[in-house]
Amino acid sequence: MTGLHFPADGYRLEDAEDTDDYYLFDAVRESVIGSVPGDEAASSDLWIDEVLNLMLNVRKSGDMDNELYILRDGNGGRAGLLWMGVSRDQFTCDETGYVLQVYVEERLRRRGLGKALMGSAEEWCRKKGLFSLTLNVGSVNETAKQLYRSAGLSPRTVVMQKRLL
Repeated sequence: MTGLHFPADGYRLEDAEDTDDYYLFDAVRESVIGSVPGDEAASSDLWIDEVLNLMLNVRKSGDMDNELYILRDGNGGRAGLLWMGVSRDQFTCDETGYVLQVYVEERLRRRGLGKALMGSAEEWCRKKGLFSLTLNVGSVNETAKQLYRSAGLSPRTVVMQKRLL
């Protein structure tokens, strides 16, 4: 879907190309490892490839209506990304827009680009006729939680886990 607006001056969102999948891999790797508790992050070499393969299957299979956008700076360099999909709400089964990944290059963080990407995610949902926006965030990822709260999202469920060793 082309024509997704990005409100920050000097940046634009573009439809991703196949060559952008490697950039998506790197962004997902950083985000996922940064979103799990320290012991899991320390052993990420045991499981991250499986996560990335699953992610690639979702992106390529068409099972989930999904679109990847690359955030570009004024020189055409990559500044971040937004990966959106359509999912079903776990309670109502209504279709919901789902943020699969939002990412801003570390050197560009704390400049409002993440919040602007979330605004673009809302626009994506509205263009699809969706009435809600959903995402998951790791319990230890305080920076992301703060971003999502500032964009108007609030917790709806809590996923609990017990590690069995």
